[in-house]
Amino acid sequence: MSHQSTIRALLVACITAWPAVALSAVAGIFQFVAGEVQVLSVDGAAKPARKGTPLSVGETVQSEKSGTAQIKMGDGAVVVVQPGSRVTVVDFHYEGREDGSERVRYRLERGGFRAITGAIGRTNKDNYLIETPIAQMGVRGTDHESYYFAAPQESNGGVAQPGVYNKVNVGLVFIRTDAGEVVVAPNQVGYAASGREMPALLAGIPGFFNRTVGPQTRAPLRPSTGDAALADRAAPKVTQDVVTSGGVTLSGGTGSAGSGGASTGSSGGSVGVGATAAGGGTGGVVGFDPAGGAGATRSGVNLAIVSNGAPLANGGGDTAWGVNWGTWMGGLATVAGNATSGGTHFMNSTQLTSAAQLAAMPATMVTATYSSPVGPAPTNQAGATGTINSLSVGVNFGSQQVTGYNLNATVGAATFTAGGSGSFAQFGGAAGIPLNGSCSGCAGGGTPTASGTAHGVFVGGAAERMITSFGLKAASQSVSGAALLSR
Repeated sequence: MSHQSTIRALLVACITAWPAVALSAVAGIFQFVAGEVQVLSVDGAAKPARKGTPLSVGETVQSEKSGTAQIKMGDGAVVVVQPGSRVTVVDFHYEGREDGSERVRYRLERGGFRAITGAIGRTNKDNYLIETPIAQMGVRGTDHESYYFAAPQESNGGVAQPGVYNKVNVGLVFIRTDAGEVVVAPNQVGYAASGREMPALLAGIPGFFNRTVGPQTRAPLRPSTGDAALADRAAPKVTQDVVTSGGVTLSGGTGSAGSGGASTGSSGGSVGVGATAAGGGTGGVVGFDPAGGAGATRSGVNLAIVSNGAPLANGGGDTAWGVNWGTWMGGLATVAGNATSGGTHFMNSTQLTSAAQLAAMPATMVTATYSSPVGPAPTNQAGATGTINSLSVGVNFGSQQVTGYNLNATVGAATFTAGGSGSFAQFGGAAGIPLNGSCSGCAGGGTPTASGTAHGVFVGGAAERMITSFGLKAASQSVSGAALLSR
């Protein structure tokens, strides 16, 4: 037996414990196969996929309408090819180390696949890429479901329009076309109609995702809605087709602030979100510093953010409240077309409190205070990180007023203290509420006046949480950030 054959035999025998060594051209091994699935070589030769069959770089997995297949990749990732799909492993390299040499690139020509990523993309985020005829997709450590349809598809009594779709269960994904990028957070679906159009977030989850086959620990394969192995991680399925007579209905236009409301990025992105009138709406906030001293450091709600290749410096969230946050660093991002410097902070939620829910707050909850901030670290105009020492927001639900917004934050030697007030309409609208205060320890000495804005929206059916962003500027120094507050 040749050395190469020996390695392949060991792979089949040890599929659940992949060795951390270079594995020639072998990218993965088929764990489960159901129905008709073929493996096509680079020259087009076909062979049936079977459990234990190796999948090499350059080979294509082609499933018929009855076929599904689960593949264990060499970096520990699990890929489930859906019925009626065609997926090629264009590139794969992993030698057991996350040193930048690891990479994977898939080409999705039709249909879709669900993947739980492994080591590739965990540290070096840009090394995981999915190509389609109209868009590229990348991830940030995730459980995602990616589809490409060249023609309209029947979907639970409706029609799914042609284009690229990506649903995120865990982590983050970006969709990139020639027009820009959108970042997709958990429980969201990103969509791109063509390579010339800006991707956006859908207002709901198309029904065809309900038929996605999920990863399994043992045969047979079955729909992900019954996937016990991932029941605690998978996003809830929603039986809603996002279809109108004119095509797919989108939410948020060209983008909005957030990891779905601000922006949660990859190597770059734009996020599209819009708050809805009904409970459970999606939206977000952003805090940033305009570049070149173009104006006071600002915050915003549902603004278009394009990261332009800025790295995602951090990320996190609170899944119980559908909240995600992070910071794009390096001053490359733009917000509503404005260049930024330092960090661009976003925070969003898929569980926004509706106007009707706010109006129906009980009499015992006329006033409330939100505090205990969590989220990305604030930054100054140079991108140095700091700390939110305290942040509290007092509100009156009866009069729909922010009665007191009080912030104390430190970056380097500068400590900003500021406060403000205003209406809910201002707080969640274009203007924001004005903040005024001072900065101690700012360059140049003294305590120069600080001014800026704050924005925010409520989260939960009874406004149990709040997401907020702020921006302050004093002389030549600034601080901006975003936070999740609890009532």
